[in-house]
Amino acid sequence: MYLIHGINGYEGSWQEKGHALDTLAAKIAQGLCPPMILVMPDCNKWPYKVHPGRKNLCRYLFRYGRVSREHEIEYSISELMAMVDTTYAVSGYCTIAGLSDGARIAANVANLRPDCIHSVGLFSPVLHKDQLPKDSTQNYYVYVGTKDMFKASGKRYHKRMIKAGYRHQFIELKGRHDWKVWQACLSDFLEKM
Repeated sequence: MYLIHGINGYEGSWQEKGHALDTLAAKIAQGLCPPMILVMPDCNKWPYKVHPGRKNLCRYLFRYGRVSREHEIEYSISELMAMVDTTYAVSGYCTIAGLSDGARIAANVANLRPDCIHSVGLFSPVLHKDQLPKDSTQNYYVYVGTKDMFKASGKRYHKRMIKAGYRHQFIELKGRHDWKVWQACLSDFLEKM
């Protein structure tokens, strides 16, 4: 399973703030999900010192997908997936989930690797209007918080998925655009995979 952090995160965010390893260990111990390798790559787009800051964050979020470095991170994750597949004894079946802008990255990676990604979790997603799955056999789970600043983006994506006839679930959880919601998303997603 690949977990992608959001725009302010780094490779340790899912563990430090989201308690991903503890959540996964508990679900495996309870028999609610299979044992798996958890991969949490660093997906930062810019060096920390040139981060746009909160004031301009939304503008950068929606603009970034259009600039010349589009999909650079997604291709790197695809290469990482090939390395993990050849290094570890895994089945070739994997899942990916991302939060906020990381959900956009996760959706793009799922489109690049429909051959091996079966389930896709999009937590508080920031998605472009033209972003839809390219493979209708993948299972998509779109999560939003009831008071999430990107709730509208998740709902629009849900409506586009319905219109296009893609298999997916839309799940609304109580909360905002924060780690409390994303921990709940991960916990639920692990059981649905």
